[in-house]
Amino acid sequence: MKHKLECCGFVAFMLLLLAVSASFAHDVSIAGAARLGNGPIIDSGTYRIELVKNQDSSEAVFYQGNDQVARVPVTVVSEPSKAKRTEVHSELRDDGRVITQIRLQGSREALVFEQAREESE
Repeated sequence: MKHKLECCGFVAFMLLLLAVSASFAHDVSIAGAARLGNGPIIDSGTYRIELVKNQDSSEAVFYQGNDQVARVPVTVVSEPSKAKRTEVHSELRDDGRVITQIRLQGSREALVFEQAREESE
C-alpha cells in the first residue's frame, strides 16, 4: 500500500512538472510601437508571451487578452543567470524601433529576435 501511494505521488509530481514546463507564459510591457526583429510591428501595451519550442525552431506568440497579436521566430539563448525582471532590449533604426531581445523574469533564457541583415553596397 505504501509503495502504491509513493508511485502515485511520484506520477502526480512529474505531471505537475510537465504542466509547468509546457506553460511558459509571461507578461511583458512594450513602451512604444516596435518591430519584432524582422517580424510584425506591435503597438505599445501589455502582452502575454508564450514560447513554443519545436524540435528545429522556436517561436514567441504574443497575446492581448485572448487574441493572438503576433507570432515570430526566435532563437533561445541560455544566459548565465536568471533575469531579476523582464527586460525588453531594442535599438533605433532608420525604419523605427526594433526589439532585438527579451529576457523574462525568473528565466535563464533570452528570446533573440531575427535581425535584418544589412547589405553592403
